[in-house]
Amino acid sequence: MQNRLLKIVPYLCLLFILFNTSRTTGQSLTYHLTKADSLFAQKRYTQSLDLYRSIYNQQQYTPSMFLKMAYIEEGLDHLAPALYYLNLYYLASRDERVIPKIKELADKNRLEGYVFSDRERFLSVYREYAIHLTVVLMGTAVFLLSLVLFLRARKKKAYGVWAALLIILAVMFIHINLPVQDRAAIVSSGNTYLMSGPSAGSSVVQIIGEGHCVTVIGQKDIWVQIRWKNKDAFIKKDSLLFLSL
Repeated sequence: MQNRLLKIVPYLCLLFILFNTSRTTGQSLTYHLTKADSLFAQKRYTQSLDLYRSIYNQQQYTPSMFLKMAYIEEGLDHLAPALYYLNLYYLASRDERVIPKIKELADKNRLEGYVFSDRERFLSVYREYAIHLTVVLMGTAVFLLSLVLFLRARKKKAYGVWAALLIILAVMFIHINLPVQDRAAIVSSGNTYLMSGPSAGSSVVQIIGEGHCVTVIGQKDIWVQIRWKNKDAFIKKDSLLFLSL
């Protein structure tokens, strides 16, 4: 009994350390967010922006934080970052009131790729919850299979359960193979070269400015394959701001 307790003690100590570290990190982020908001209220915008960036670099955020970052970036005439944070706000909040502002900036600067159709909204939400849906479908399939085995063991008919299981498996197959994994990204620099292939030696498709929104298809080393005006092209990864949380 004593030996078992001695084995458990290190794990309890580790859990205690992890709990306190997590709590300290959360308190630190709350402190920095409060400080950044205070600086923003004082109109010390560049200082608050630095703190907001630091918070986001730690993969923490609030929707209102993105709005404030977009406001500051637009005030600094930084078009791509302003659109980037406005789109992140939309992803984080689903607040459609920001769409007119995004379209206003896009139209004013003649930017491509900012589409907010019902289909795009559906796919955006679907992508966000795709993993959760996969877990639910798999759990349901396992439950139904267990029920089939249970009924067979009791020598009872399970036609209805079999039918439900086949439907769930069919839905899961369609769900897994749906081509909706494309991501969006914003071109972050001016005079950006779109190439016909993933190489600096490829021919130039077009030279575009910052702020355009493109669909990401894939990646090969430092090159990202995108969809531009219904054609495939390649762009360097460091010229893009990827729209994902």
